[in-house]
Amino acid sequence: MMVAAADRRFRVFYRDYVNQVAVSSAQPEPLAEARIVPLAERLLVDPDNFIGIVDGADTILQCYLNDDAESVTLELVYPEASGCLRLRLPRAQAMALLENLPASFDDKLLHGAQYID
Repeated sequence: MMVAAADRRFRVFYRDYVNQVAVSSAQPEPLAEARIVPLAERLLVDPDNFIGIVDGADTILQCYLNDDAESVTLELVYPEASGCLRLRLPRAQAMALLENLPASFDDKLLHGAQYID
């Protein structure tokens, strides 16, 4: 049975240093897809905060702020890989990407990303 995009859930982990709230990457919690962008918007206002979204194959899309608050770094981390794909986007583009996540993450998700070892 296929899960409708509106009912889809992803496992997430995050850290909000200002409000001292966290979900460990070792035990990510399920979150409805529709709640990912509001959570990211709330978290990605302080430089040390981050959010990670895990697909069904344990590939992680991790997001955090760049040096300025208007730019977000997205990293795609594959299980058992030594490096990651990294892409920096303006905040609005990063949120648009999070709004339309595919069920499984691959290099097409971060078109133009650079491999970082």
